[in-house]
Amino acid sequence: MGIELYHGLPGVILFLAYLGTVTDQKRYTELAKGALITLQRQIESSKASITSIGGFEGWGGVIYTLTHLGVLWNDPDLLNEAELLGEILPDLIEKNKNLDIISGAAGCIGSLISLYRCRPSQSILAAAIQCGDQIISHAQTTEGSVGWLPEDAGEKPLSGFSHGAAGMAWALLELASLTGDLRFRTTALAAIEYERSLFCPEVRNWTDLRYVSGSSALSYVSSLPDLSYFPSAILSDNKDYQHICMTAWCHGAPGIGLARLRCLQHLDDAAIRSEINTALQTTLAQGFGHNHSLCHGDLGNLELLLQASLTLDDPQWKTQVDRLAAIILESIDKHGWLCGVPLGVETPGLMTGLAGIGYGLLRLAAPERVPSVLVLEHPLLNSAV
Repeated sequence: MGIELYHGLPGVILFLAYLGTVTDQKRYTELAKGALITLQRQIESSKASITSIGGFEGWGGVIYTLTHLGVLWNDPDLLNEAELLGEILPDLIEKNKNLDIISGAAGCIGSLISLYRCRPSQSILAAAIQCGDQIISHAQTTEGSVGWLPEDAGEKPLSGFSHGAAGMAWALLELASLTGDLRFRTTALAAIEYERSLFCPEVRNWTDLRYVSGSSALSYVSSLPDLSYFPSAILSDNKDYQHICMTAWCHGAPGIGLARLRCLQHLDDAAIRSEINTALQTTLAQGFGHNHSLCHGDLGNLELLLQASLTLDDPQWKTQVDRLAAIILESIDKHGWLCGVPLGVETPGLMTGLAGIGYGLLRLAAPERVPSVLVLEHPLLNSAV
């Protein structure tokens, strides 16, 4: 396993570390510390070759993991290590072409802000601002809104949290709040406006433009080898245009709703509230019964409802969380762990595998102690070291 938070050692370590802390079972903590030694060796040997800066693929995810371990284990050396890794970022950010949450500047912002909240540093803040400027400089402007073309696919800017406008807007609003710089907020608002243009009323979801090009959507959906890998891929006719809408954290209503919920502290109006409600209702209707993973499975989708229960003054969401958690546990008892890869093959990583399933369950058990990794939330335990 590599250094990626998405499917590498950091995600496994993060789960084991929180499991050991919450359960007070030393064997999990010791296993996490042993795996950390391996990760630190990989970090040392990979510094010259890894150029990605994202929150889930690259140095951002490593910094995020070290930040949490430093607070969890009351170990200032790990926070120092996270800060030192931040020193290699400026050159990488300058050359970086990926801008999204997974592998680019938006994810790096989330990771750096988590570190900054535990260990304020002007160099860390400067790197986060550099990421924000990189996002703004690559924005594609159309009719008062903005989006970002994906580096490797697609002809139009994407919607969604992991690679699209929702994640970019969330990261920029967080940065605007921290710095007071209006240019980040202005771009974030324009990105939300662009994403609204991709809303598909027929299915109450946002179009996933990765695979849509006229009638090619129909052939794409019919060719899916395993629909559990693309939960609730909905095909909708709108005149001559075909819409594919996923219902997952990575693409579609759950991730967009989660982003809007996290934006409420910075942007609270009727339109945002309406989008949150739509995302919740669509996720309830289409988002469960597929696999158990965080990225595009039941536990990732349940995070939206959990966040709603913690954020919104409406007891129905706590009721829904409890109901769906019981259904997921029953599914695990009946079918075993269903990972988010084709055919449900077991894999150990965080976003599609066993570590993420465990982390999602642990967060349900102790949401006041286990932060939401899906929004790169800062440590909730103890105080900064």
